Amino acid sequence: MNSDLERIELKRIWAIVLAFLLVVGVLASGEVLASILTTITGGTVTVNVVDGNGTLWLYVNSLDLNKTDWTGIGIEPYLDAIDAVLPEDYNLIATSSADNLEGDFGFTDSGKSTETIINVTVQIYGKNTNGKSLEVYGWNGSSWASLGDLSLASSYGWVNYTATTLLDTWTKIDGAKIYLQSSGSGTYNIDCTRLQVYYNSTS
Repeated sequence: MNSDLERIELKRIWAIVLAFLLVVGVLASGEVLASILTTITGGTVTVNVVDGNGTLWLYVNSLDLNKTDWTGIGIEPYLDAIDAVLPEDYNLIATSSADNLEGDFGFTDSGKSTETIINVTVQIYGKNTNGKSLEVYGWNGSSWASLGDLSLASSYGWVNYTATTLLDTWTKIDGAKIYLQSSGSGTYNIDCTRLQVYYNSTS
């Protein structure tokens, strides 16, 4: 009888511990959770917090093929999810030459209109075997602008390009496009691209 009670009590303790770990993990790792979800489903992922602020990730969902210097591996639009975790890289773009262009990539709609935009970032998940830089250009509905020329690591990782000034309204965000330009030697692999929008929805 005592051993049965001990087993029940032990199960109850483990249930409490697991519930605690789940809550802490979700609260502390919103971006990791968002990346995992989008790897599976693609599209749009939102992580909200209690003070009215939220983070919205808008993933690539289209490719106009206005610039076609890079090689596409897999199926269009190539950069819509993180695929580098698979046994072999898939659904990405690659080049081994400098000054090659690829685009234009569009993103899923935000579904927002009245929330206050705090900042917007174009996030690129990729690598370059020689640690060379990648230049990103953004479209706001009427003009193109360079968002910067940033170095990629030799292994996969996120690189952030600030786009807050260029994409300062939800209309511009929903119509946003980008294209990429290789800036140096070595092999470029770009696996995923998304817009990260940090906003406030408090009226």
